[in-house]
Amino acid sequence: MKKIFTFATVALMASAAWAGVITLDMNKPINPAVIEYGANNVWTECYNDVDYTWLEFGDENGEFMLSHLIDGEGASWGGYYWDGFTPAIGGDQTDYGQAGSSAGWTTMFGGCMAGGGCVINADGTVTADPAQPYLVAYYSNWAMEGPSNQVMFVDKEGKTTFEPVGVYVCNHPWPYYGCEHGDGLGEPFGEGDYFELIAHGVAADGSETTVSINLVEFTDGELKALNDWTFFDLSGLGEVESVYFTMNSTDVGDYGMNTAAYFCMDKFQVKGEEGTEPTELTAAPTFNGYTEDGIHAYFVEIIPTEPSTIYYRIIYPDGTVSDWAVYEDILSFTGEGLYRVEAYAIAPGKLQSYQIAYECYVSPVVGIDEMNADKAVAGVRYFNMAGQEMQQAEGLTIVVTTYTDGTTSAVKVMK
Repeated sequence: MKKIFTFATVALMASAAWAGVITLDMNKPINPAVIEYGANNVWTECYNDVDYTWLEFGDENGEFMLSHLIDGEGASWGGYYWDGFTPAIGGDQTDYGQAGSSAGWTTMFGGCMAGGGCVINADGTVTADPAQPYLVAYYSNWAMEGPSNQVMFVDKEGKTTFEPVGVYVCNHPWPYYGCEHGDGLGEPFGEGDYFELIAHGVAADGSETTVSINLVEFTDGELKALNDWTFFDLSGLGEVESVYFTMNSTDVGDYGMNTAAYFCMDKFQVKGEEGTEPTELTAAPTFNGYTEDGIHAYFVEIIPTEPSTIYYRIIYPDGTVSDWAVYEDILSFTGEGLYRVEAYAIAPGKLQSYQIAYECYVSPVVGIDEMNADKAVAGVRYFNMAGQEMQQAEGLTIVVTTYTDGTTSAVKVMK
């Protein structure tokens, strides 16, 4: 069996260079007003071809419209067919194919190889969350009323032209597994094969521009697949009235592509008004570090200087680094060693603050009355109450003594 490798694409917040980026938020539906999901993790109204030709999401910045069953009433053929975009949740990565058959996919099409909806973290990295919704897209070249996978945007002033910035995409499980070992119609990929997603920008005069990205490709003996949320740069499309997506594969037959024409999409971004990007920095938080009884534990409190959300991460003594997280309570450290806490704050309508850092040395030690005077001392270190090491005791100092048997002790002294 050929091994599939995930493309090593760095999914940074590519939109950060644009002023006033507006992002499609699946948690802000307009039509339908509420999205419910069935046992297969797909929107329960997926086959409603009367009320939902288009899906709509948005807020005070504008409204995104995405095609769904674009051929209108009767297009679902009594609940057996859909095209365009449909909401899903959960990020199912199961292979529902069977030897020589794709029948298992007909109801279980709500998966996503990233493992859940796209989340853009505070540090700009991208992860997946199974609790967050995303869009499953099915490309049909048989749609008669327009492109099956079409996106439009209307801003708060009613302007219908927009500048796409980008969108996050990843593979759907059906083509992922089909390209690996076949699915009854599609063949396993070999050297030189690829599965491509193409974005078309349609300008007001009807002219088109395109950009593309490979979802799967077989090169240098390896089958590589885009299975994490990856930023697809759409800025090259320019100012458009709509964007639609098509797909292309090297595996084709008499009726078109044999590769299953699905992909997953989230966080479609368009350029907003110039000057809407904030310019004022959030005030940086401050640290307050303190010990419990001066010896046995060390605590760090991160104090905001204005109403804001604080993000922090910890660099542990062994060098490992935690993910960025929202600060909610004091941080407690009991493992021995030098800890580094980094933090910044973001207030509404402002840019994030400068990142600040705090270092503290923690030594889980025995009490003074348990120290053995007969032990040989291997070394002595001095730390102030901020956890900074000093050459000698000065003022209120934590004296950490290491013995030749590997044990340590610490006392708080005033010099």
